[in-house]
Amino acid sequence: MSLSLSPAGISPAASLTLARSLPARVEELSQMPPLDLFKMQMEQGNTEAQVDAMKRLPVVAFAMGGAATLKELVPYLQNLCQKPLDDELLLLLAKQMQTFIPPLLTTAPQMLELLPIVERLAAVEETVVRDEAVVLFNHICKHIPTPPDAPTISALINMAKRLVAADWFTAKVSVAGMFPALHALTKNSEIPYLYKELCLDETPMVRRAASLHLGPLLASLGAKDSSHDLISILQQLCKDEQDSVRMLAVAALASVGPEFGKNPDWTKEMFLPLLKDGSTDLSWRVRHNLAKNFSGAAKNLGFQSNPKFANDQSLVMACFVSLLADAEAEVRAAAVAHFAPMVHWGGSALFQTHLLPLLPALADDVVMEVRSKCALAIMDSSEGGTLEDPLIVNSFGPLLESFLQDEFQEVQLQVLGNLHKLSHLLNGMNGVVSSILNMSKATNWRVREGVARLLPHLAEARGLEFFLTVLLEPAWLVLLLDSVASVRTACVSGMGILVRVSSPDWVAQHIMPQHLRIYNHAASGSYLIRITILQAHAQTAMACGSSQLWNDLVAQLLRGIADKVPNVRMVAAEGFRGVFLAAEDPAQRAMVISQVVPALEARLAEEEDIDCRQAYVHALEVAPKK
Repeated sequence: MSLSLSPAGISPAASLTLARSLPARVEELSQMPPLDLFKMQMEQGNTEAQVDAMKRLPVVAFAMGGAATLKELVPYLQNLCQKPLDDELLLLLAKQMQTFIPPLLTTAPQMLELLPIVERLAAVEETVVRDEAVVLFNHICKHIPTPPDAPTISALINMAKRLVAADWFTAKVSVAGMFPALHALTKNSEIPYLYKELCLDETPMVRRAASLHLGPLLASLGAKDSSHDLISILQQLCKDEQDSVRMLAVAALASVGPEFGKNPDWTKEMFLPLLKDGSTDLSWRVRHNLAKNFSGAAKNLGFQSNPKFANDQSLVMACFVSLLADAEAEVRAAAVAHFAPMVHWGGSALFQTHLLPLLPALADDVVMEVRSKCALAIMDSSEGGTLEDPLIVNSFGPLLESFLQDEFQEVQLQVLGNLHKLSHLLNGMNGVVSSILNMSKATNWRVREGVARLLPHLAEARGLEFFLTVLLEPAWLVLLLDSVASVRTACVSGMGILVRVSSPDWVAQHIMPQHLRIYNHAASGSYLIRITILQAHAQTAMACGSSQLWNDLVAQLLRGIADKVPNVRMVAAEGFRGVFLAAEDPAQRAMVISQVVPALEARLAEEEDIDCRQAYVHALEVAPKK
């Protein structure tokens, strides 16, 4: 039995071994104030006891209340963190103190009492501790009431100045991550000059941290006039001798925000050269990081939908093409992930000029990841109306057929999982349809599942006659009886689409007889098949509306709740719950009240299986009332 009296999830269960290690009797421990118990554990030489105490820090603080926490606990923690402590304890301290704000510390002066602890944690050598200190500081800035008063701004800026002027690089690396949130809160004019010192620091690790957070800071500054000094610094960092600095600086173009793009003449002069140089940088790491952020950087230039900058848009697209054709596979894979956003950014004309000629090479890339991402990019590019339907069919059709025949299932699944986006165009892609039919017999069940989900969309695209003559027997019914439950479920989930593209009468004439035949054949066989058919009945009933078909489906579900296998009865009851929720027609509700509800109540009275009883209760809870 747990000895912890705190709510589950707030603190770990108490340890008997740990309790015995404390120099106090159990009676004394139970009467000891929370802070005294916390101090006792922290003063033990046992690391396990200290870690346990630090994990319970929020419990101690909430037990003490806001005033006592500020007066007693916070000063103790300030003194504690000045002592040599394990990095694990410092990390826990930074994490747990975030729970103080805002429940316990609600005003700016109260929150500022945590700054000495933040400043200490920001200077330690362990990276994860420093990162969590930055998170804590940003959390404080987020909850300080706005606009902050002069003393609050002064305290925050003074701490930042001390960290910037620190002798060791660790404090400088930490404060770089604090400046964006600090500027967003204070709008202090000294921040760009302090940040400039970090960007020009002789230590590469500091310049890396400054490059990493330069984009968000520029976004907070928000205008070229107020950030002109940092723009020149950004240009300098993009030419730094260290490629680890350049890779982060060039990626900052994607996080500077849209404000600069409102003046494309200025971004053409300041940002476009950086994008161009980054795409041809000698270091593959720089090109890779730019490729991972390319579409965001392109959008922030502000060239799109402006004919004046058509040539500049073409230059940006040429830079993107160079990354797509890069010699390094990692760069190509990262760039392909931005293919669709760049298609929508550039429009149909630039797509045909720059990107379309490159597609065959990407689709035939030796690296599977590139081909997989290319398949997904083609699907996403087809949405949104940027490309015309004939262009999609003629350009993407052969590529999709190639992807469906790829040796790796990951590539095939990218197409199968997203081909429904092109369902209205499948009528013009005979090769793609043929490949899908062949894949219904694939050995990989995930491929068969993808095919099962597509079949109703094929019925919508190619017509119901095509479904009956080509898809029903060799594909639909085979997958409906698949040995893998996920494949069968994929078929079941498509019943609603099939009803929508046909009609209740068509389903009653062509699909229901097949389902009934399967169910009757499985009556003395596999209960899993009966479950599948009952699930299909429920999905169909939820989609078909009031009709004779709906009445027949309800009758079959009633048959299911009398099955000898509890799992089947439970699935039938769950199906009824969905049917009840979808039943809106008065005739449907009348039939439910007169026939279905009494049958369920009768079964509930006789049922011995607890899961089935629960399913009946859930169904009756949503059933229409008289």
